[in-house]
Amino acid sequence: MKDRYSEKEVIRAGERLVARGASLSDAELEEIMDVLSYWRFQHESPLDSAAALLKNCTLKHDKKAIFAKRLKRFASIAAKLERFPKMKLKNMQDIGGCRAIVTNQKKLDQVVRELRKRKEFRSGLGKIRFKDYIGNPKGDGYRGYHLIGSFRDQGTEKKLIEVQIRTTIQHDWATALEIVDLFTGQALKSNQGEADWKAFFAHVSAHFALMEEIHLFSSKTREDQLATYQEKVRTNPDFYSTAATVQSYQNSLSVVRKLEAFAHSLKTADEHISEKRVRGYVLLQVDTLRSNVRSTLFENAKSEEAERMYLESEKEAAATQGLVVALVSTSAVGGIKEAYPNYFADSTEFLRYLSLILNIEAFQRPGFIRRMLTGSGLGR
Repeated sequence: MKDRYSEKEVIRAGERLVARGASLSDAELEEIMDVLSYWRFQHESPLDSAAALLKNCTLKHDKKAIFAKRLKRFASIAAKLERFPKMKLKNMQDIGGCRAIVTNQKKLDQVVRELRKRKEFRSGLGKIRFKDYIGNPKGDGYRGYHLIGSFRDQGTEKKLIEVQIRTTIQHDWATALEIVDLFTGQALKSNQGEADWKAFFAHVSAHFALMEEIHLFSSKTREDQLATYQEKVRTNPDFYSTAATVQSYQNSLSVVRKLEAFAHSLKTADEHISEKRVRGYVLLQVDTLRSNVRSTLFENAKSEEAERMYLESEKEAAATQGLVVALVSTSAVGGIKEAYPNYFADSTEFLRYLSLILNIEAFQRPGFIRRMLTGSGLGR
């Protein structure tokens, strides 16, 4: 790998990847991956600055918040360039990304208000660069608030970094969707995949949002959560119908059984990974075919070594079915597994909230689901 690539070489590497795709020779693909790895590493310092700003702003409002940061995987960069062929690699806004997971919507709103005042998130014309996926959820049901900031690298240039803020329930939903992608080979996260799975997650997201409207919902006992949520559903017949739809998809897709099976299938090679904390990065290698997760820890001082091993692992993953690698970092007290449960197939919290939808008392009434589904057309 060269020590430095020009912006033209970076742009050209992205264009070659999209234009040639599967027809690239191994040598050509390796050359492109070297360029992408160089460009990705240029985002490390700006990412650290963005993560520090996010943490500082968030902790003023939520002492229990969890923070994570990551450099985008090669496979994700390639997929995004393919989805948006006019996009230039140099202008991709989320090669570096950091996230705050907060307790509830009120705290999220407080953090967002503070971040929106920061000059880092304004364009040269003073316009705030953001995407409100809470007020306007994605078609698949994804909810969260994104801001695009500009942060200085180790030289005089600035790089774009994506900052995400989610509530714990929104994060649980996103985690479950990513687990399904990981184990089924779909791309639901990119709005590509089986229609039934997309519809299932979209309906579940609407109900999770309904739950979040309830004051201090996540801190209530399970009994109180079910009671207050049911009361909310009773006020809107449409939610009864969509809850029945969720039940139908659960039955046809065997969602609960599959998510539990995914979790049981992964044997964590490092049994103590959930307890580890590191001021730097962790290289995760998830092998869904051999059912294991491997981890390698790197202190901040070894960031270049981490990037080199990340690149080598990605080259291996490109030629190995079922192998997914990621370079991640977190400040979570519970460690990497708490911040990135998707890489460990841990959908425990998602299933806990899903069970509230599946246990609405009306579902126990004879013929209720059949009548609802017949009315919606799903029963036909």
